[in-house]
Amino acid sequence: MSDFKKIATEIYELIKNSNPIIIHRHINPDGDALGSQWGLKIIIENNFPNKRVLAPGEMNDHMLSLFPTPTFVKKEDYENALVIICDTANRERISGEFWQQSKKIVKIDHHPIVDEYANISLIENKASAACQVIAKWAEMMKLKVSAEAARNLFLGLVTDSGRFLYRSVNEETFQVASFLMKQNFNLLDLYQNLYTQNLKIARIKGYILSNFKITEHGVGYMVFNDTIISELQMTINEQNKVLKIKEKLTLSKEDLTSQVNVMSNIMGIKIWLIVAHDQLDSAIKVSVRSAKWIINDVVSQFGGGGHQTAAGVRLQHVDDIEKLINSLDKVAKNPPQLIVN
Repeated sequence: MSDFKKIATEIYELIKNSNPIIIHRHINPDGDALGSQWGLKIIIENNFPNKRVLAPGEMNDHMLSLFPTPTFVKKEDYENALVIICDTANRERISGEFWQQSKKIVKIDHHPIVDEYANISLIENKASAACQVIAKWAEMMKLKVSAEAARNLFLGLVTDSGRFLYRSVNEETFQVASFLMKQNFNLLDLYQNLYTQNLKIARIKGYILSNFKITEHGVGYMVFNDTIISELQMTINEQNKVLKIKEKLTLSKEDLTSQVNVMSNIMGIKIWLIVAHDQLDSAIKVSVRSAKWIINDVVSQFGGGGHQTAAGVRLQHVDDIEKLINSLDKVAKNPPQLIVN
């Protein structure tokens, strides 16, 4: 029996013998975090109808348009609970505060191992997404996967693989995608919802494309500070008045850094990043991406982490922004590294 099947079976038995089950994921969730959380939740409910399965965590408006509303949890819910944490490499990024008080903790992930916080871990760091790992687990355990569960897992898979364009995509990625497609969810609706963007996001993208900078060796970057965020927010609200949109919007750091891939296909840019910081939160949020250059080694030196070509960090000092950009520029100066999937 392979290690994957052995651990997959252990997790199946744990789920079978546990109640309640609480599924967590990382803070500032993306499609893979939420797709894995909700896909797993629905699979457990479909195969074990008497289980109480909770899915807590904060979400922004965009993600609420793609996934269900989170479950409210109390400290008491964790007594004798099995906690499953999806798509989260280290404990500092786990969304929620009571998960350590559970009876047992399972980790399902595709990031490199940096923190052994769980009792049992099912990790495939060559997978494109945590959703890929969960779908493989469900198929191996011969579990019923409904159209709704498959839709959530496919959404996480397609977003975390860059629409199947990233280097993490391999033969198994497409095998899993094929398995999910067989569950007959509405692919057209999924893509329409995924590609439909609100005016706020469109304005942010336009601002980035008009104002990003490039270093000597090809690092594209956009730094949002208090002044820029305030001015952009004011401009968007003024533009919305013309369209008779009365509700005033606010821009979060996640709204800004989530658009990092706006610079992904611009000639001359090898590595790209977005930085966002304001006075309300001392942490400086940074998202970094690359196509052929390994970036997570540099990002980890500043306290962050991630994949070889997709990483993030929360800096504590404004001076570190320039230091990070200069360090990445040194990486971009060299030929692209061979990235093994």
